[in-house]
Amino acid sequence: MTRPRVYLAGPDVFRPDAEQHFAMLAAVCERNGLEALSPFDLSVDITSARAIYEANMAKLQAADGVVANLAPFRGEQPDSGTVFEVGVAAARGVPVVGYGTQELAPGLAGAVALAESAEEAIRVMAVALSLP
Repeated sequence: MTRPRVYLAGPDVFRPDAEQHFAMLAAVCERNGLEALSPFDLSVDITSARAIYEANMAKLQAADGVVANLAPFRGEQPDSGTVFEVGVAAARGVPVVGYGTQELAPGLAGAVALAESAEEAIRVMAVALSLP
């Protein structure tokens, strides 16, 4: 049986420890019966915005759910790329669990569940994807 696939959206790719961070999130996904789809992919040409976009869109299209870091990034708002990815997931009807914020913009309130941390968001997603 294949495990549900979860795309890990967020500006975490810009962290100095991004590789280790995504490995930790992937391990949490694994413990919860999920397969992590990470935007941190060393095989993608990071000098090409188009290549990054296409790789991330392919992962989003393959995802059964999205866990999104919606913490403020470089200002008071979440990362714009992450918000775009949440919108793509919502348009596809894919469940989204966000973390890193206490409230959502009115347009997202019905489309995104909130959790306190990445680990909790992954656990919530595992439950959501196991429901019939």
